[in-house]
Amino acid sequence: MAELHGFEPVGASLDMIRRSSEPGVRRLAQELPPVGATVDLIIGRVRAWDRKPRVWVDLTAPSLAGN
Repeated sequence: MAELHGFEPVGASLDMIRRSSEPGVRRLAQELPPVGATVDLIIGRVRAWDRKPRVWVDLTAPSLAGN
């Protein structure tokens, strides 16, 4: 689960199992930041659904390739 500052009524999460093949997610899974840490993620997909919260943001981790 994640909190999007300024968008508190929106649900958000990073599914490390489903996105484990993505380089940025794989790197983040190896580092495992502590609970409550602030990390920079990017939006992978925005979904609307018929339950609360009405909007869910599927997050992913940026790849550091080229840095």
